[in-house]
Amino acid sequence: MKVTPVKLWRRQKETSSLIGKKGHILLWTIIRVPAKSFGQQAPYPVVVVELEGGQRMVGQLVDWQEKDLRVGTNVIAVLRRLRTEEKADVISYNIKFKPL
Repeated sequence: MKVTPVKLWRRQKETSSLIGKKGHILLWTIIRVPAKSFGQQAPYPVVVVELEGGQRMVGQLVDWQEKDLRVGTNVIAVLRRLRTEEKADVISYNIKFKPL
């Protein structure tokens, strides 16, 4: 999927409205064999989070420890670099989740 500056610009309001929202983990798994652009991050956890207000999202868990991988762990939405890009590519940022 090619991410262009226009797509990033159009998505910024939606993304920025999620920063700082709190929720809790409903499900989690560990990705051990990722896609090429996520290779340097492996292994990493992916979580399903229920945010305050009932909205559910899927995202990567960052700054985690083994004790954080439990259903019910409280998390907060943060903005982080999505993947490792080539030098000429646009740097993509997206919502990820950090344990509280």
